[in-house]
Amino acid sequence: MSIVAMLLLVFGQVDLPLTPAAQYGPAGSFVNIELRAEATTPQSVAAIDAILSWDPAELQLIGPEAGTFSWFVAGFLPDPDGINASVSDGDALYTALSPPATPLVVPPNIVVVSFKFKILTGGEVTLLPSMGTFGKTRVVSTTPGVEITGNIGGPVCVGIPGTWTDLGRGIPGTFGQPVLTGSGEQACAALTTISLTSAKPSSVAYLPVGISLLNLPLKGGVLVPSLDIIIIVATSPAGDVTLQGPWPPGIPLGFSIYYQYWIKDPGAIKGWTASNGLRSTTGI
Repeated sequence: MSIVAMLLLVFGQVDLPLTPAAQYGPAGSFVNIELRAEATTPQSVAAIDAILSWDPAELQLIGPEAGTFSWFVAGFLPDPDGINASVSDGDALYTALSPPATPLVVPPNIVVVSFKFKILTGGEVTLLPSMGTFGKTRVVSTTPGVEITGNIGGPVCVGIPGTWTDLGRGIPGTFGQPVLTGSGEQACAALTTISLTSAKPSSVAYLPVGISLLNLPLKGGVLVPSLDIIIIVATSPAGDVTLQGPWPPGIPLGFSIYYQYWIKDPGAIKGWTASNGLRSTTGI
């Protein structure tokens, strides 16, 4: 076992997570991302360094706000690597020093600092393990020469929520008008749900999904989406279908997707019933 591993077993570790994992707001609004210090066994901390990283075209750093501990000195202090020569370029080194006579002891876990950001287009914030020659994300023990750094925060996401719009154009059938609804923020891999209700029970249902409007007259109604993808599912004995999954990455702001279910139904005007058309549009 290495000397470092033995020291960690003796001294324990302090994790530095970023929270919350995801949050949302309109462009121009503000969010706060917390840097926390967490441990499972008592740890005495002399200092914490955290290299924060983000895309300044997506998020604008407004500044740090006090956490739950009164530090001796804390902030974006001058550093030998020049990381803090500008704290608006997407990288910044935050340093917090404990009072020499009364150093921080965790647990209880604390908020080290809260970083306030303005949302431009939405993006991610993370901690870099190191930068330059001397810059390092770390927790320094009050025992001289000992670092007790545990896990450091992975990316947290800030997103602009999208909208869901009912476009109508459905065809009623034996069991009335099938209703298609959607929910989810359309950002930050948020859970996205598309639900069909009031459809013909235990039937094959076709879900065209398109990136443009087709609005083609069909079977006494209107086929709303372009036919880029067609998903085939079965309705439940209650005439319902629910599809869920994380919102996919890489979809640009202001992008729309169109959905509409079609089901064979002898009770419909021309043998087919259709849900209302539905549009999801990412935030702008």
